Amino acid sequence: MKDLKGYIMVLGAALFWGGSATAAKFLLNRNVDTVVIVEARVTFTALLLLPWLCVVHPSALRVPFRELWKFLLVGVAGVAGSNFFYYFTIRESTVATGILIQYTAPFLVMAYAAWAREERMSAIKVSAAFLSLLGCFLAVGAYGTGVVKVTRLSLATGLASAICFAFLNVYTRRLLRQFAFWTVTFYAIAGASLFWLVLRPPWTLFGPAAPPSPWAGLFVLAVVSILIPHSLYFNGLRFIVPSRAIITSTVEPVFAIGSAAFVLGEMLTSWQVAGAVLVLAAILLLQVRREPVHPLTHGSARAGDAPH
Repeated sequence: MKDLKGYIMVLGAALFWGGSATAAKFLLNRNVDTVVIVEARVTFTALLLLPWLCVVHPSALRVPFRELWKFLLVGVAGVAGSNFFYYFTIRESTVATGILIQYTAPFLVMAYAAWAREERMSAIKVSAAFLSLLGCFLAVGAYGTGVVKVTRLSLATGLASAICFAFLNVYTRRLLRQFAFWTVTFYAIAGASLFWLVLRPPWTLFGPAAPPSPWAGLFVLAVVSILIPHSLYFNGLRFIVPSRAIITSTVEPVFAIGSAAFVLGEMLTSWQVAGAVLVLAAILLLQVRREPVHPLTHGSARAGDAPH
């Protein structure tokens, strides 16, 4: 039942991602800059992981210099890229538009996996992907007038976010064949942090011209939106193939609207509830026919690499 462990981890990651959307909305409502939010998330996470790994799992930090570009690639193109283009799409259009375009990523993962002969294309996985996309459409209220607004720029950046998200799934699992779980987790997040620190140097976040930012809130957001969910998701990719992981992750908007209803008191429509049911049905559909997969044990076979 190793794959069940993977599904639980991915669902846990989606739960934290969905819940953190409410926390991010709380900060945005207080006029905290979007770039500050996404930069602080990965930077605080990297700063938290580094001393902990130095003490508890120092072997996870030992990577040949010639291999560092792989982590920089997944950090920039995967972690930072998917976030950057996703938020850019939201700014250019709407939240629903950004979510719907990004969640075409499962089809990209399935197409690549079939082309590379890493996975078999099946009717069940394709049906689950369509079902989850329809569920997301209803869950985010995309059926309403003006909720979805597609421009040429938002379409281009939305597709870029989907490509980056698909790449994150495929390339992370490839790295997990070669490196320990905590090695991949830390250096991928550190690579994303480096990207944002170059794009938005830290000294621009302070000074009289910089808007005030609730650093305690940003610190908490880093833990619940990056540290915990990315650790869970990357670990989950050790046990299930990327296409199944990314389809399962589409439950994130369901958790997002659920947390918004619980915390912010936002009312859910019957269509949103129906969308949530469809997404959950898509995940259950994946369980109809299990896919043989060999869990990646490279990281867990080495001392100090099992997550705690």
